[in-house]
Amino acid sequence: MDTSQSLIPNTPSTRFARWTPALLVLGLSLFHAVNNWIWLSKNLIPEGWDRIGALVNSLYYHRSLSGFSLQALFRAVTQDEYRPPLFGLSMAMMYRLFGVSADVAVMANVIYMVVLLAASYGIGVRLGGRQLGMWSSVVVALIPLVFAMSRYSYSEFALTALVALSLCSLLASQRFERKSWSLVLGGSLGLGLLTKQIFVVYLLGAVGVAFLQAGLPRRLWLRLRAGPRPRWQEVGLALGGGLLLSALWYFPNREAVQAWAGGTWLFLVWWVLVAGAIFFAVQPSSPETNFLACCFVALSLASAWYLPHVVEFVRQILWLAWGIRDPRQRTVDFSDPATYTAYLQSALYAFSPVYTLLLLLAAAVVGLTALWQRRRLLPARGWNWPGWTLVGSLLIAYAILTTSIYKEHRAITPLLPVLGVMLAGVLLALPWRRLRLAILGLVVTFGLVQFLAISYTGFHGLVDRTTFGRRILGQPGLFAQGQYLETPDSGRNDPRFWITGDVLQRVEATRQRQGWDALSLGVIAYSSHMHVGMLAYEQLLHYPAIRLDDPTQSYPHDSPYSTAFRYDYVLVLENKNRRPAVREGEMLILKERRSFFDQAFEEEATYPLPDGSIAHLFRRRYRPAEEYDASSLYQAAGYVSQTAKADDLVMVAPPDLTAGFLAYYWGPAPLLSLGQAQAQGLALAGHPHLFLVAVQGSEEEVHTFLQERYGPAMEGAPFGELQVTVYEPWK
Repeated sequence: MDTSQSLIPNTPSTRFARWTPALLVLGLSLFHAVNNWIWLSKNLIPEGWDRIGALVNSLYYHRSLSGFSLQALFRAVTQDEYRPPLFGLSMAMMYRLFGVSADVAVMANVIYMVVLLAASYGIGVRLGGRQLGMWSSVVVALIPLVFAMSRYSYSEFALTALVALSLCSLLASQRFERKSWSLVLGGSLGLGLLTKQIFVVYLLGAVGVAFLQAGLPRRLWLRLRAGPRPRWQEVGLALGGGLLLSALWYFPNREAVQAWAGGTWLFLVWWVLVAGAIFFAVQPSSPETNFLACCFVALSLASAWYLPHVVEFVRQILWLAWGIRDPRQRTVDFSDPATYTAYLQSALYAFSPVYTLLLLLAAAVVGLTALWQRRRLLPARGWNWPGWTLVGSLLIAYAILTTSIYKEHRAITPLLPVLGVMLAGVLLALPWRRLRLAILGLVVTFGLVQFLAISYTGFHGLVDRTTFGRRILGQPGLFAQGQYLETPDSGRNDPRFWITGDVLQRVEATRQRQGWDALSLGVIAYSSHMHVGMLAYEQLLHYPAIRLDDPTQSYPHDSPYSTAFRYDYVLVLENKNRRPAVREGEMLILKERRSFFDQAFEEEATYPLPDGSIAHLFRRRYRPAEEYDASSLYQAAGYVSQTAKADDLVMVAPPDLTAGFLAYYWGPAPLLSLGQAQAQGLALAGHPHLFLVAVQGSEEEVHTFLQERYGPAMEGAPFGELQVTVYEPWK
């Protein structure tokens, strides 16, 4: 028995000291929770694609869990074939507690903030003691990209927290000597894999180092050579427990499973994985059995999503890692030095130039001091030093990210806590106490000032006043700058970009005024501030009767201009964007064929945006009572397009035929509906021919109107339910 603890008096000061780390972690988490809520309340713009996509998915998770059951949970976990479900489920749980809104969804990151800072403390404790642990939490909490990502609905912040938790658990397992922490590590790895597929990249190096430090290759080989010596009681427990748990997951959902690759075989795989986790968990503790228990626990959890989507998962890995079948034809140029420095620049931008400079200088001072005093630079344990796991994590993750086509600034976020722990470690290792305290005070003071300058528009002027004449460490100024480091209500987040509310309100007002059950809105736009996803969250949440669509995605082989005529409303962005099909639709609607488009639509609203682009909202003039036959429209429009000349005139009757006909009409002759012709008195002198496109059975009424101005019909041709008749004016 260790009697040393009993000799320490249990005074209020000692009790407070014991709770100091927990209070520090909770205090830092509360600080970010309050500021994140303030930031989100000011921010109207969910700018980007993945960010709004995650919010939209969270609503589907929320609806899937509306009635809790194993079927509902299974449906929620497996419903998205592209993204693992954990962060979406986290946002859905926040809806249950605090109501449904985009701000509430993002506040799920508060939970992960507690996990991240607690794990950072744990990493520091296991590398250098309690003091390093607390300073690690403080530094990590002040890293720019870390707190910035906690304000977004990207899954990277949850990923960062689970990477830190896994590193902490790995160190606490003492190279898999401790079973409890090995099982915690397995759970953390499984949850991390359920957060994002790239999770394994950040832990591969760390787990590999611990695997070698524990001598597991030799241990596993010796255990394998000795042959299995199972105790049948443990085998029975594992098989029975695995059968029960996998059956509870599989049989209520077996109809859904049959539609996936593997079908019934998935049940057998789940059984094997769960049984393996139970079997190795009940074995006597040893590095090899604890390691295997960790692996099977991780695989059992992750398999809930990965097994049903294994084909799509492999396809995404080949695409994102090596560019196989990449739609943008991206490749990795290994001869370009920028390939190897891209993520280095991302890390410098994310960590801030001041922190980077302090890390480099402090490491140099510590190293030179050790050489001067002839001390070991690294701890005496050499290869067994636990810090090698962090080094392995950094190096392997950087190597994999560098050699892939995946280049996103936010991908470096899960490695930043490792840099934060390193910065805290080298600062605490400085040889002079007063200098050490002064620099640590500088870190906190500068970190808070940088936090305000990055976070709020009122303080953002500090960023402009501290810019450099030239870039230093890849940065243009004293404070960290760049993508994701944004104020909530200026610049890229200018509130004037937010037109979603007005657009949807206008569309809904028309629907209610006309008494229609539903109404369609097509979005022909592709920019970070304007695309179909920008409207999707509000539409799903508040306007379920509006059918929202992007014709370039729903009809990728058709012209956006032609498909636009299928919608009651069309939102078009006048902007030189990156997607050719969208740009083509924009040019045709707003310029080249504007006169034709105006026959079917009228412009209801125009929105000048801060970046110089303009959004146009068009409303269809005539809504058909029933859909006309597409084949008839195609044939009639093709005939008129090839026959009518530029100085002829085309007229359609009834007026609600206009949009359907224009979807297929590409001829040069101008077009009017019967209603417009009647309103204008058909003052059409100078047109040698008039091509009437009418629904069969309605020609007599139209002929009566035309006889006063045009002679007898020259010729006509039927096209299904339509009739095309050609007239000449009276001589």
